[in-house]
Amino acid sequence: MKAIDIKADNINKWAKDIIGTKNLPIPKKPTGTDPEFSFPDDPSALSPTKLGQMMMRFTSYFGYTQWLLGLADSEFALVDSEYKVNMNVAGIEIRESLGRVAADVVEAAVLKNDSSLTPLYERRQKLMAVRIQLESRLKIYEKMSYALSRELTRRDMETRVQ
Repeated sequence: MKAIDIKADNINKWAKDIIGTKNLPIPKKPTGTDPEFSFPDDPSALSPTKLGQMMMRFTSYFGYTQWLLGLADSEFALVDSEYKVNMNVAGIEIRESLGRVAADVVEAAVLKNDSSLTPLYERRQKLMAVRIQLESRLKIYEKMSYALSRELTRRDMETRVQ
């Protein structure tokens, strides 16, 4: 059986071009080159200026990371779809010869017999790993922003009580 000629790259380029015509601004990569950051053990020790700067920094990283995740998600969806269609087409003969077997068995047999799908499989796996990493970072930035926001709210309530 011949694989279907649907290419994720072509569709992804088309989608990026369409979105590009909408003139929606995208977040710039936040400044700073440090691969790590220190979060204060006691946010109450931060000056109001430092607290505001940290909140903006995490908000900036959150927005930029969310944009990157959108790119990774859209590419993954297309690559995954291309992979599944081609895998199903290539798996027809294997299903006929092996009978009723699990989808994982069919996938393994197709990948073993048809090396042309290996690059697509690897790209799919890499995109999945990138998505997981970006989702993790989003959660980190979100939690840090919430913690700083709670400190700001606490300070505001303290000034109202006095």
